[in-house]
Amino acid sequence: MAYLTVTDLTFTYNGSSTPALAGCSLSVGEGEFLLVVGRSGCGKTTLLRSLKPALAPHGKRTGTVTLGGTPIGELSPRDAATEIGFVGQDPERQAVCDTVFAEIAFGLEAVGVEGSLIPGRVAEAADFLGVSHLAPKKIAELSGGEKQLVNLAAALALRPRVLLFDEPVTRLDPPAKLRFLSAIRRVNEEAGVTVILAGHDTEELFSSVDRVAYMEGGKVVSVLPPADFAATADETALAFLPTVPRVFRLAGETEDLPLSVRDGRARLATLPGEPIPSDEPDPEPRKDGAPVLSANGVWFRYGRNEPDVVRDVACTLHAGEILSVVGPNGAGKTTLIKLLAGILRPVAGAVRYDGKKGTPRTGRGAICYLPQNPALLFARDSVKEELEETARALPDGEEAIGRVAERLSLGGLLDAHPYDISGGEQTRLALAKLLLLSPRVLLLDEPTVGLDPTAKEELAAILRELAAKGRAILFATHDLGFAAAVSDRCAAFFNARLTGGADTRSFFSSNRFYTTQAVRLTRDLLPLCLTPEEVVSTLAGRKGEIG
Repeated sequence: MAYLTVTDLTFTYNGSSTPALAGCSLSVGEGEFLLVVGRSGCGKTTLLRSLKPALAPHGKRTGTVTLGGTPIGELSPRDAATEIGFVGQDPERQAVCDTVFAEIAFGLEAVGVEGSLIPGRVAEAADFLGVSHLAPKKIAELSGGEKQLVNLAAALALRPRVLLFDEPVTRLDPPAKLRFLSAIRRVNEEAGVTVILAGHDTEELFSSVDRVAYMEGGKVVSVLPPADFAATADETALAFLPTVPRVFRLAGETEDLPLSVRDGRARLATLPGEPIPSDEPDPEPRKDGAPVLSANGVWFRYGRNEPDVVRDVACTLHAGEILSVVGPNGAGKTTLIKLLAGILRPVAGAVRYDGKKGTPRTGRGAICYLPQNPALLFARDSVKEELEETARALPDGEEAIGRVAERLSLGGLLDAHPYDISGGEQTRLALAKLLLLSPRVLLLDEPTVGLDPTAKEELAAILRELAAKGRAILFATHDLGFAAAVSDRCAAFFNARLTGGADTRSFFSSNRFYTTQAVRLTRDLLPLCLTPEEVVSTLAGRKGEIG
């Protein structure tokens, strides 16, 4: 029996002529775990926020949403706050208190829970999620993964019957992501809380959810068990499958698809032929000539008595090269990028642009920087005005705007306010502004945050095109699959130092855990494969040999 029901919900943001939700309907059973997928801008975030009255967006709305048979608009403010919890994608933007204890207790105090009961409720939620030891700490001292667990604990302390998650792991490093998703599974399985999670990263969740809802054009077009969704996904929906079932679908299978790495390896082990140990690949040739951008012996700390965030770091970036930097939240990746961009100055060591020491030149034809929060680049009232501002000095400004808008699928968003579009669309807009500047060096901080799989493929193609034209590109990311598919070299930032710096194939093949799903799937069973496409190609070759 449906517990939460959405019936013919249509919603249009103020000032927009296109509805974000267009006759959207959905039924979710009590205690169910529902995964919601779809392209950026398809309505996922709008749908989730429409399910919690305090977060419902402003605009024109028709249709109904009921919880346990009661329209959510008729819930008392207290019931609406306690029965429906929400955790968003940015851990930094949800905290309102200084300490962990105060943050978890805040919601309880706000809804009038008796003071003597609050410490016990805080302790229960914190202990269930394994964050009791963080209670006396300041929020500012926590890693991104710890902050997100505290956000979940604050929601859980209110004892909700439904928890909504909007891309909750998109800003977390791989180990923190696994810990957080494990916590969500426990909340669903052990506490019986109904979970609705919208996101693009389905790798670790797909086999655990009850059903997958696929959204397109503001509507829920299908709701299926994971195995059925994997078997029937069309060419567009196929991109939203995790690596294992997508590999086997692309290899021509449609029945009894494996959904996890364990099941996928078991299937590969049944193929005729002997297992093939993964040989260490030969390093790719190094770039010739002087680097365009380099750091040598760079140190940095944010205050005289603060710990070092960057410690004796050296790195180089050549024309035509793509270098990715991975590592845990808080390791110093963003600080390194800001040092290379000239936003921060090292306390020791030097950053050189074209061999010259000093603050690197920024702007048109030089260095461009994409921050983690792309909205920091926006100051106008429409997408078109943002692009026009950047293209004002170009002789072919209108034509250039048309080209970049088409290349980054912004054509239908030109009249929208930059703050009203989805996170993935904001990233595409920010990148479009940078591309209009024809940068020689592109420094990107978490460029795939909020991007759906199709948009990631488009971004990968753009970065490869820029590199082929001699542009130098460095990006920091938690998206190991994207790094493996795009990078020439990959390095890891850990304990304030940059380590590795090997060619991408060597980097990921030498890692057992900090690596891609394709490597985990094929290690010692097939020749080394970094990406799903390589696995599909290898399987096709194996079948050809057998045939």
